[in-house]
Parts: sequence; C-alpha cells; structure tokens
Amino acid sequence: MTRHFSNQCHGFTLLDLITAMAITAILVTVAVPSFDSYVRKNAVFSDRKMINSALMSARYEAVARNKTVSICPSGTGENCDGDWNEGWIVFQDDGADHSGTARDGVRNGDEEVVLASIYDGSNSFSILDVSTESSLDYLSFNEYGRPSVEGEQINRPILIQICGAKKVASFARGLMLIGTGRVLQTIDSDGDGVHESRFANASNTLSSTSDLSCL
Repeated sequence: MTRHFSNQCHGFTLLDLITAMAITAILVTVAVPSFDSYVRKNAVFSDRKMINSALMSARYEAVARNKTVSICPSGTGENCDGDWNEGWIVFQDDGADHSGTARDGVRNGDEEVVLASIYDGSNSFSILDVSTESSLDYLSFNEYGRPSVEGEQINRPILIQICGAKKVASFARGLMLIGTGRVLQTIDSDGDGVHESRFANASNTLSSTSDLSCL
C-alpha cells in the first residue's frame, strides 16, 4: 500500500488574527475597568477595617485599664500631628503622673502608647462630629467605653469616613460611632450606589441621614 503525505501546513489566516485581536481588545476594555474598581474598593474596605480595629482597641483598653484612652492622628507613631492620612496612635491619656495633661487628646509627657499605625496608602480619612459638622483631631473613650471629648462623655453622632484616592463618592465607606461606644458600618440603604450615615436619637428614631461625600 502506498501512503501519501501532504507537505502543506495549515496555520492562521490574516482574518483569524484580526478577529482574535479584536476579541482580545474588547475583553481588555471590559476587564481592566472592572479590575481597577475591585482593587480600589478592596483598598477602602481594608482601610476601614484597620481604623475600626484601632477604635475597638482604644475602647477595650479604656475599660480594661479603667482610664481614658485616646486616639489621635500621627505620622511618627509617637506624637499627635493632626493628619489622619499619615496614621494614628492609641495612648493612655491620663497625664502620666503629671508629666502631661490628662484627657486632652494630645500625647505628652510619658503617656503610654498602646498602639501605633503608620499609614502609607493613598486613601484619606476624616472624623466628623455630625451634629456640629466639625472635624475632630482626636477621639477618647472613658473608663466605661463611652466616647468622650475634653474629659466629658458625649452622645453626639461621630462619623469616621474613608475616601478613595480619586475621591469618588461611590467608593467611600464609613463607620458610625454612637454614644454607647459601638461602631456600626455605613450601608447603601437606598440602592443609589452611595453609602449613607444614619444616626438615631435617644428614642431610637432616625435623626439624621446623609450621603457620604469625598469633596
């Protein structure tokens, strides 16, 4: 029996290559923005978890030590410097045997640092007293685990907000600190793609609600 072998090689035609390149371009166009969105949201989620952990540490230490424990912005891990975007420290705000001033929200003297976090990400943080619409440069927890400012327990709504590098509201996430010391996460209750802060009054009636904003 005689066998015949073909010397012809079958490859891709120019049309096949053009079609494959077009499909690849479409997939990249769709996938890249989606991946970028995922990365940005995940970064904000991670940062929200990080500052929430710091707040819970401050509250726990205040109760455990039976002392006022404060959290303030710090880029050095040692002193309060007023910029939440560089990091923060949690410290025992007790005056350290009169070497500093107790319950003033500023670490001075020999006041003990409980936790230090240096932040090198691109997101931004803010802590807002919702009732007065003013920014806070520190926050304290008293020996009962309740939020306080200048040594006085407060029952005002406090919003901790994290914004992405591009300042897009739909990527913003927040934490709501209420008078009992509990921290709640913001949610998108109306389905418009933007989270809201929602606080109740002493009668557990919704007293304020507002979309998060990164402006």
